[in-house]
Amino acid sequence: MIKKLIGLFAGVFILLFGASIYSKNSSSEVAALLDQLNPLVPKSELYVKTTTPQSVNGYGTASYEQLAADKNGNTRTIQFNGLSELKTDRYLKLSNKGAHIETYEEVHREQVPEQALKEIDAKR
Repeated sequence: MIKKLIGLFAGVFILLFGASIYSKNSSSEVAALLDQLNPLVPKSELYVKTTTPQSVNGYGTASYEQLAADKNGNTRTIQFNGLSELKTDRYLKLSNKGAHIETYEEVHREQVPEQALKEIDAKR
């Protein structure tokens, strides 16, 4: 019985670890869902400089896929939706859990960490 429990826990851990590796550099909806549910993926903050949306649906919801940077300048591509089309060339702070974007808020350029600013301004 103990061996089965240890095997089950090891299997779950391997599954969760594998899911976090899969979604690390992915911006897909599947990666966002996996990261949202995975307890091994930490919450963090990312910064973006807004661009024009990739698409806007009939309800006015805008979809974005952009390069984001954390406070240390590490980058990743992320996907998120705006409730409406966002103004371009504005800075956003995104609260995320891996590829899952929980919230976003507009911040002033001075509030963006220097390393993140270098990355998101350089890619434009």
